[in-house]
Amino acid sequence: MTPRTVRPAAAPASDDRSYIWVAAVICFLAWVVIKEIIIPRPIMVAMALLAGVFLFFKGSQKPELVTYALVAYLPFSRELVGDFGGLATAFNFTNILMIFILWVWFTGRYAQGEPRWISTPLNVPIMVFILIGLISICRGSYLDVGDIGVVIINYKRWITPIVLYFLVLNTVKDRITIRNVGIIIMIATTVAALMAIYDYIDKGDVGSMEKSRIGGIAEQPNQLAAFFNYYMFLPLGFFIMNMNKARYWWLLVPFMLCFRGIMVTFSRGGYLSFALGAYFITFFRSKILLLLLVLATYIIYLNPWMLPAGIRYRMGQTVKEAPAGETSSGLSEANIDTSSRRRVEVWRAGLDMIKDNPVFGVGYGLFPYMVKYYWDGGEMDSHNTYIILAAEMGLPALIVFLWIIWLILWNTAALYYKTKDPFAKALALGWLGGLGGLLLSNMFGSRLDSQEISGYLWILSALIMRLKILDAREGVAAAPVRKIGYGKRPEAREERHGERATR
Repeated sequence: MTPRTVRPAAAPASDDRSYIWVAAVICFLAWVVIKEIIIPRPIMVAMALLAGVFLFFKGSQKPELVTYALVAYLPFSRELVGDFGGLATAFNFTNILMIFILWVWFTGRYAQGEPRWISTPLNVPIMVFILIGLISICRGSYLDVGDIGVVIINYKRWITPIVLYFLVLNTVKDRITIRNVGIIIMIATTVAALMAIYDYIDKGDVGSMEKSRIGGIAEQPNQLAAFFNYYMFLPLGFFIMNMNKARYWWLLVPFMLCFRGIMVTFSRGGYLSFALGAYFITFFRSKILLLLLVLATYIIYLNPWMLPAGIRYRMGQTVKEAPAGETSSGLSEANIDTSSRRRVEVWRAGLDMIKDNPVFGVGYGLFPYMVKYYWDGGEMDSHNTYIILAAEMGLPALIVFLWIIWLILWNTAALYYKTKDPFAKALALGWLGGLGGLLLSNMFGSRLDSQEISGYLWILSALIMRLKILDAREGVAAAPVRKIGYGKRPEAREERHGERATR
């Protein structure tokens, strides 16, 4: 029996600029959302059929086109569900695009001589996390309604963003495709920022700050702020790595638009997460930049008038003014605003819940219903990813999750320090900043349980791992990574393996 030959895919052209037409698609989707256009079902079905036929035939030749379409659509998946008016359960744009990519992966039509299942340090912990999630969803759904159908639907919705890691890792195989996906993510994030700014201007004076807060593509202000904090540092990474080139200064524009996007959410957690992201990116890039940022922070602390008025006003709401004749004792639970105090109280209740259910938790999605037994404030979300993971899924789930985040951080830093590919280095640096924003954003809310917010997290993590694989194969990376946070960047040394690095 002759062995099956794998047909190698054609090498992508170095001038492939597929992100240009994808940018046009993103702008169209943004226009539909902003104008609140309701597309009748017959027209939607016809458009979907045409797009589906086009993507099927073109995707059979260039499967990366479907990946581009999915990446472009993800941020709009809440506003534009694409379920064709509810024709069938789970029949929507996201699932259709993912099924096509799954078909490309499982058939191995474009395996390019490599195994269909790529092994990375993230594979096992992610699968363990998914398994723990399945257990918690079964517990939660049966306690709630006792319907296996609900269990399956909830489980699918929960793992959809995580599955994107394996889809992208095993189907995005070359640097050109990685470059296009990275650029598409930056374009989509910038467009989301423009949409938020437009919504804020369009609202005008609505009489109160709370009503002025913009939810944008996430339909919730704090979630939108988290979205920006995750991905806004990508263009900044490219700027910092290429400050000596004038054309890269334009990348400050999308970065500042995203910062403005955070401002119109009036999210205090968003402001603090942005600061930590900025510290992360300067910490890894340059200790001089880090010291300058620390100095700037100290100056702003002494001169709060330097902050934009909206940020200053919103942060000032955290501490209540002391009654006449009394002096404030500083930031404490007694003198913080009601919203912040309730969060502290529900965190304490969540810790008590964890003590009672340390291994398996109370079940996925049950925290708001169970917390009323631990405090007198009624039903309420935990407003903390780490607490809700441990409370609903158990302490093992939290440990595995933190393990995953650490592995992402470590491997991203390793790629940044070792690679000689300029795009990979800049992408890794920007994602390091985003990981800083992610770590703190989830201290103030559950910001990883929706695909429009967390989808890019898993995609970027897959791109990082794929770039490390490409570096190892091509001999681009040479120097061993130094411990994170110590001294200067290690000098790269060429490894002599008898193979010339391919670029």
